[in-house]
Amino acid sequence: MKISALIVGVALSWAVMPAQAAIILNDTFDTENGGVGQLNYNAFANWAVSDGTVDLIGNGFYDFFPTSGLYVDLDGTTPNDAGVMSSVVFAPGSYTLSFQLAGSQRGDVNTVEVALGTFSTSITLASGVGLTDYTFAVTVLSADQLSFQQTGVSDNIGLILDNVTVSDRVVVPEPATIALFGAGLAGLALIRRRRKAMA
Repeated sequence: MKISALIVGVALSWAVMPAQAAIILNDTFDTENGGVGQLNYNAFANWAVSDGTVDLIGNGFYDFFPTSGLYVDLDGTTPNDAGVMSSVVFAPGSYTLSFQLAGSQRGDVNTVEVALGTFSTSITLASGVGLTDYTFAVTVLSADQLSFQQTGVSDNIGLILDNVTVSDRVVVPEPATIALFGAGLAGLALIRRRRKAMA
Protein backbone atom coordinates (compact mmCIF):
# COMPACT_ATOMS: atom_id res chain seq x y z
CA MET A 1 0.00 0.00 0.00
CA LYS A 2 2.82 2.42 0.89
CA ILE A 3 4.60 1.67 -2.40
CA SER A 4 1.51 2.46 -4.49
CA ALA A 5 1.03 5.72 -2.56
CA LEU A 6 4.67 6.60 -3.23
CA ILE A 7 4.28 5.89 -6.96
CA VAL A 8 1.15 8.02 -7.10
CA GLY A 9 2.94 10.85 -5.27
CA VAL A 10 5.92 10.78 -7.62
CA ALA A 11 3.70 10.62 -10.70
CA LEU A 12 1.57 13.50 -9.44
CA SER A 13 4.62 15.66 -8.72
CA TRP A 14 5.90 14.86 -12.23
CA ALA A 15 2.56 15.89 -13.75
CA VAL A 16 2.49 19.29 -12.05
CA MET A 17 6.21 20.04 -12.35
CA PRO A 18 6.86 22.95 -14.75
CA ALA A 19 8.83 21.91 -17.83
CA GLN A 20 11.97 23.91 -18.57
CA ALA A 21 13.70 24.01 -21.93
CA ALA A 22 17.50 23.93 -22.02
CA ILE A 23 18.90 26.80 -24.09
CA ILE A 24 21.53 25.51 -26.52
CA LEU A 25 22.33 28.79 -28.32
CA ASN A 26 21.47 32.33 -27.25
CA ASP A 27 23.18 35.01 -29.35
CA THR A 28 22.40 38.73 -29.18
CA PHE A 29 25.71 39.60 -30.95
CA ASP A 30 26.20 42.36 -28.34
CA THR A 31 29.58 41.09 -27.09
CA GLU A 32 31.09 40.54 -30.54
CA ASN A 33 34.19 42.61 -31.39
CA GLY A 34 34.23 44.18 -27.92
CA GLY A 35 30.77 45.67 -28.51
CA VAL A 36 31.95 47.67 -31.54
CA GLY A 37 30.46 47.36 -35.04
CA GLN A 38 32.63 46.35 -38.00
CA LEU A 39 32.05 45.97 -41.73
CA ASN A 40 32.76 42.55 -43.26
CA TYR A 41 32.98 40.92 -39.84
CA ASN A 42 33.96 37.24 -39.63
CA ALA A 43 35.11 36.53 -36.08
CA PHE A 44 31.81 35.48 -34.51
CA ALA A 45 31.88 33.31 -31.39
CA ASN A 46 29.09 30.99 -32.55
CA TRP A 47 29.03 31.44 -36.33
CA ALA A 48 31.13 30.99 -39.46
CA VAL A 49 30.58 33.21 -42.50
CA SER A 50 31.05 31.71 -45.96
CA ASP A 51 30.24 32.53 -49.60
CA GLY A 52 30.42 36.28 -49.03
CA THR A 53 30.36 38.72 -46.13
CA VAL A 54 28.12 40.18 -43.42
CA ASP A 55 28.40 43.40 -41.41
CA LEU A 56 28.28 43.70 -37.61
CA ILE A 57 26.40 46.96 -37.03
CA GLY A 58 24.64 48.88 -34.25
CA ASN A 59 25.85 50.56 -31.03
CA GLY A 60 26.18 53.85 -32.90
CA PHE A 61 27.75 52.26 -36.02
CA TYR A 62 25.23 52.28 -38.90
CA ASP A 63 22.70 52.06 -36.07
CA PHE A 64 19.10 51.61 -37.25
CA PHE A 65 17.82 50.32 -33.89
CA PRO A 66 19.59 52.34 -31.17
CA THR A 67 18.22 50.33 -28.22
CA SER A 68 19.08 46.91 -29.67
CA GLY A 69 22.87 46.73 -29.21
CA LEU A 70 24.72 45.01 -32.05
CA TYR A 71 23.07 43.05 -34.86
CA VAL A 72 24.00 41.63 -38.27
CA ASP A 73 23.42 43.02 -41.78
CA LEU A 74 23.26 39.80 -43.80
CA ASP A 75 24.67 41.41 -46.97
CA GLY A 76 28.15 42.67 -46.15
CA THR A 77 30.01 45.63 -47.63
CA THR A 78 31.91 43.95 -50.44
CA PRO A 79 31.17 43.27 -54.10
CA ASN A 80 30.98 39.57 -53.20
CA ASP A 81 27.74 37.70 -52.64
CA ALA A 82 25.86 38.14 -49.37
CA GLY A 83 27.23 35.93 -46.64
CA VAL A 84 25.95 32.62 -45.37
CA MET A 85 26.03 32.50 -41.56
CA SER A 86 26.33 28.95 -40.19
CA SER A 87 26.06 28.23 -36.48
CA VAL A 88 27.61 25.72 -34.12
CA VAL A 89 26.50 22.10 -34.78
CA PHE A 90 23.27 20.77 -33.26
CA ALA A 91 22.84 17.11 -32.36
CA PRO A 92 19.75 15.19 -33.49
CA GLY A 93 16.68 16.23 -31.52
CA SER A 94 13.67 18.52 -31.30
CA TYR A 95 14.30 22.24 -30.90
CA THR A 96 12.57 25.59 -30.75
CA LEU A 97 14.24 28.20 -32.97
CA SER A 98 13.57 31.89 -32.44
CA PHE A 99 15.16 35.02 -33.88
CA GLN A 100 14.45 38.58 -34.96
CA LEU A 101 14.64 39.86 -38.53
CA ALA A 102 14.15 43.41 -39.81
CA GLY A 103 14.09 45.04 -43.22
CA SER A 104 17.27 46.70 -44.43
CA GLN A 105 15.98 50.18 -43.44
CA ARG A 106 17.62 51.46 -46.67
CA GLY A 107 14.90 51.33 -49.30
CA ASP A 108 14.78 47.82 -50.77
CA VAL A 109 13.18 44.39 -50.37
CA ASN A 110 15.32 41.40 -49.31
CA THR A 111 14.89 37.67 -48.70
CA VAL A 112 16.67 35.38 -46.27
CA GLU A 113 16.59 31.58 -46.28
CA VAL A 114 16.71 29.95 -42.85
CA ALA A 115 17.50 26.24 -42.49
CA LEU A 116 18.18 23.70 -39.74
CA GLY A 117 17.57 19.95 -39.95
CA THR A 118 14.28 19.23 -41.70
CA PHE A 119 13.20 22.87 -41.30
CA SER A 120 13.60 25.43 -44.08
CA THR A 121 11.84 28.72 -44.80
CA SER A 122 12.27 31.92 -46.82
CA ILE A 123 11.40 35.27 -45.27
CA THR A 124 11.01 38.37 -47.43
CA LEU A 125 10.77 41.82 -45.80
CA ALA A 126 10.33 45.32 -47.13
CA SER A 127 12.88 47.95 -46.13
CA GLY A 128 10.91 49.63 -43.34
CA VAL A 129 9.89 46.52 -41.36
CA GLY A 130 11.22 46.73 -37.79
CA LEU A 131 12.72 43.90 -35.76
CA THR A 132 10.11 41.14 -35.87
CA ASP A 133 10.03 37.95 -33.76
CA TYR A 134 9.93 34.55 -35.47
CA THR A 135 9.58 31.19 -33.70
CA PHE A 136 9.61 27.72 -35.27
CA ALA A 137 9.58 24.08 -34.13
CA VAL A 138 12.57 22.30 -35.66
CA THR A 139 13.55 18.63 -35.93
CA VAL A 140 17.18 17.63 -36.54
CA LEU A 141 17.62 14.04 -37.74
CA SER A 142 21.40 14.11 -38.10
CA ALA A 143 23.95 16.65 -36.84
CA ASP A 144 23.40 19.95 -38.61
CA GLN A 145 24.05 23.68 -38.48
CA LEU A 146 21.56 26.52 -38.41
CA SER A 147 22.08 28.80 -41.41
CA PHE A 148 20.90 32.24 -42.51
CA GLN A 149 21.50 33.05 -46.18
CA GLN A 150 20.63 36.31 -47.91
CA THR A 151 19.41 35.59 -51.44
CA GLY A 152 19.16 37.62 -54.62
CA VAL A 153 21.48 40.32 -55.93
CA SER A 154 24.27 41.44 -53.60
CA ASP A 155 23.98 45.20 -53.17
CA ASN A 156 25.62 45.55 -49.73
CA ILE A 157 22.17 46.04 -48.18
CA GLY A 158 20.59 43.07 -46.44
CA LEU A 159 18.05 42.02 -43.86
CA ILE A 160 19.04 42.58 -40.25
CA LEU A 161 19.37 39.61 -37.87
CA ASP A 162 19.34 39.72 -34.07
CA ASN A 163 18.60 37.67 -30.93
CA VAL A 164 18.95 34.09 -32.17
CA THR A 165 17.94 31.40 -29.66
CA VAL A 166 17.77 27.62 -30.02
CA SER A 167 16.43 25.54 -27.13
CA ASP A 168 15.34 21.95 -26.53
CA ARG A 169 11.67 21.57 -27.33
CA VAL A 170 9.76 20.48 -24.22
CA VAL A 171 6.67 18.39 -24.82
CA VAL A 172 3.84 19.54 -22.54
CA PRO A 173 1.08 16.97 -21.84
CA GLU A 174 -2.19 17.71 -23.62
CA PRO A 175 -5.28 18.44 -21.44
CA ALA A 176 -6.77 15.04 -22.38
CA THR A 177 -3.64 13.28 -21.10
CA ILE A 178 -3.78 15.19 -17.82
CA ALA A 179 -7.50 14.36 -17.46
CA LEU A 180 -6.78 10.66 -18.07
CA PHE A 181 -4.00 10.78 -15.47
CA GLY A 182 -6.45 12.36 -12.97
CA ALA A 183 -9.02 9.63 -13.68
CA GLY A 184 -6.37 7.00 -13.01
CA LEU A 185 -5.54 8.59 -9.65
CA ALA A 186 -9.22 8.69 -8.74
CA GLY A 187 -9.49 4.99 -9.62
CA LEU A 188 -6.54 4.16 -7.35
CA ALA A 189 -8.16 6.08 -4.50
CA LEU A 190 -11.42 4.14 -4.98
CA ILE A 191 -9.60 0.78 -4.92
CA ARG A 192 -7.79 1.81 -1.74
CA ARG A 193 -11.12 2.71 -0.05
CA ARG A 194 -12.66 -0.63 -0.97
CA ARG A 195 -9.68 -2.51 0.42
CA LYS A 196 -9.95 -0.59 3.70
CA ALA A 197 -13.69 -1.26 3.87
CA MET A 198 -13.12 -4.99 3.27
CA ALA A 199 -10.43 -5.12 5.97
